[in-house]
Amino acid sequence: MSLPNEADFAVIKIGDGETPEVFSIVCGIENVSLNKAAASNDRYRRDCTKLGKPAVRKNIVTGKSLTITGSGAANVDNIADFEAALGVSTNYQIELRQYDGTDAGALMGTVAGAFVLVADNTTLNSNADSTGEITLNNEGAWTYTEAP
Repeated sequence: MSLPNEADFAVIKIGDGETPEVFSIVCGIENVSLNKAAASNDRYRRDCTKLGKPAVRKNIVTGKSLTITGSGAANVDNIADFEAALGVSTNYQIELRQYDGTDAGALMGTVAGAFVLVADNTTLNSNADSTGEITLNNEGAWTYTEAP
């Protein structure tokens, strides 16, 4: 039997913009979604030897995007960092990790690149857990590097 090699969790890290750049964990963000998309325009072309048949769609890819959404605890310690990063292109690393009994977990791979923090939402609930959610949109190309 063959099973998928799954990541159990992801860690979002934000860069400090210095040289060398140091990345810090965005503490409290525990649920991470990576959503990739290709934007395209459709056009339809008919086979020149079979003009009586319906045209078929041809895609023109116009761009690619990666949106990262993270949610978890409403960590007050993140407020100043998120205020500074909102609307600004900043380097981020998203580490995919697997539980292995260690404190950090086993690194499986890293998505890295410049992203813009486009949303920072906090829900403060007096009768339950308060939550925070951020949305990052890629600013240019990103990379994925498998762990050695």
